[in-house]
Amino acid sequence: MLIKDGIFVVGIDDAPHKRENLTTELFFIFCRGTYLERIDHATIDVDGLNSTEIVIKKLKPIIDQFQLIATHGITTGGFNILDIEKISTTLNVPIISVTENQPRGNFLEAIKNLPEYEKRKSIAENAGTLYSYITPIGKNPVYFYTFGIEKKLALQFLKKFSLRSRLPEQLLLAHKIASGWTLKQK
Repeated sequence: MLIKDGIFVVGIDDAPHKRENLTTELFFIFCRGTYLERIDHATIDVDGLNSTEIVIKKLKPIIDQFQLIATHGITTGGFNILDIEKISTTLNVPIISVTENQPRGNFLEAIKNLPEYEKRKSIAENAGTLYSYITPIGKNPVYFYTFGIEKKLALQFLKKFSLRSRLPEQLLLAHKIASGWTLKQK
């Protein structure tokens, strides 16, 4: 299998939020290669445990509209952690979770203050091996988890679609749209 130029990808990123916000938006950016096809969004709880179910609920009815899921990290809405194994397995679609910053060692310490610590810890540990890769853009690596896709194909995806930043284009679009939505709300 090769990562083709016209692969259908859904990029997912959350809108920034303030500490006092109870909810935030999760954006779904549907692309054919680098071409934006459609935008959707859903509300998730800040520091909740519903992002995985929201992603599955949003994507399951339209499973035929994409071949790969790319998320901007495994955390959304603060510490609302995506279970990438469950998403990939339930939808039978590969997933790549990419972030520009190496996850901090104090992550597990930070989530101790939240309800259902053991569940959150388990979801985070289930993400698997954290890989790094220096994309064609930038000197610093991106860090990524995968599920349902071989590492070499994930690297091929990152190399092919990291055109204007260290993030693949689908995630860059998701990030810009989510950030723009937040500005509109102020």
